[in-house]
Amino acid sequence: MSNLDIHYLIENFRRITETTSIKVYEYFGKNDKYRADEIAVNVMRDELGKQTFKSQIIIGEGEKDKAPMLYEGEILGNGETTIDLAVDPLECTTNFSKGLPNSMCIIAFSENGGMVKVPGTYMEQWIAGPSMKTPFEPDATLKLNLEKLSDSRKKSIKDLIIVVQDRPRHEKLIQELRNLNCSITLIDSGSITAALDICMEFGHYDAMIGTYGAPEGLISALIAKVTGSEMKAILRPHEEKYLLKWNEEGFSDNQILDKNDLIKGKILGISATCISTNLFMKGIQKIGSKFFGQTMTLSPKGYDIHDFATWE
Repeated sequence: MSNLDIHYLIENFRRITETTSIKVYEYFGKNDKYRADEIAVNVMRDELGKQTFKSQIIIGEGEKDKAPMLYEGEILGNGETTIDLAVDPLECTTNFSKGLPNSMCIIAFSENGGMVKVPGTYMEQWIAGPSMKTPFEPDATLKLNLEKLSDSRKKSIKDLIIVVQDRPRHEKLIQELRNLNCSITLIDSGSITAALDICMEFGHYDAMIGTYGAPEGLISALIAKVTGSEMKAILRPHEEKYLLKWNEEGFSDNQILDKNDLIKGKILGISATCISTNLFMKGIQKIGSKFFGQTMTLSPKGYDIHDFATWE
C-alpha cells in the first residue's frame, strides 16, 4: 500500500465521518431525509476528494438510491495508492429524519480489490459473534442453526435474542422463531448497528437473521471478518439485472457465501460516527456552537470508541 498504513487511513476516515456527521446534524428530526442524505453525500465526497490517496467507491449511493455522487466506480482524491470503500454517509436515513436512534455515518475500507462488488439489491444474512464456533448452515433447518448458536453462546434457545427486520418478507421466519420460543428484537432499520453490536459481543443480541440490503451486507461482512465473527450470506436479487450482475462477478444463483468470499483483503477497517444514539455509542450533542460525539474505529488490530468535540 505504498507509504499508507492502516492507522493513517483510520484517522483520515474518522475525520471524514465526523465532519460529515456534524454537517448533516442540523437536519436531524426535520423530516427531510432526501435533503439530509444529499448533504451527507456531498460533504463526504468533498472530504474524500481532499485526500492524498485515491478512494474508489465499491458501494456508495448511486445504484440503489439513484444519488448523483458517491456512485459505484467513482474515484476521488489524488495519489498513487487506491483504497476501495464501501460507504454509507447516512445510515438509517429515515430514523435520522424522524429523530430516532441508530443513525450513523460509515466508511469501510480495504486495499484495492479487497471487497467484492455486490449489486444494489438484497442479501440473506446470518450473523453471529466470534464465540460462534460452528458455522451457520442456511440450507439446514432454523432449529439446527439455533442449536448451534445456543451451544456456542452457552444459552438455551429460549434465552437467545435474534435481530430480525420487521418486514412482510420475514413473517415466516418470525413465526418459526416464535414457535421455537426464541426471543426476537424487531428492527425497522439499522442492520449495520445490529451487526456491530453482535460482532463486538456487546451483549444485547445473539445473532441477526433475515434478508437485508446487500450493500449494508458487504459492510457487515467486513465487520465480521475484522472481528473473527460468523457470517453466511446469499444474494437475493429483486430484479433479474442484479442476478446477471452477480453472475458476472463469478457467483452462482443461491450460492452460500462466507465473509471471506465477500471480503478478500487483509488491510481492512471501518469508521462509524454515531449521529443519533445507539446501544453502545452516544449520538451527537450540540451545546452552544460546539459539537460532542463518538466514533468507533475498527480494524484487525482492535477497536476504539473515540470521544470528539469540535466547534461549528
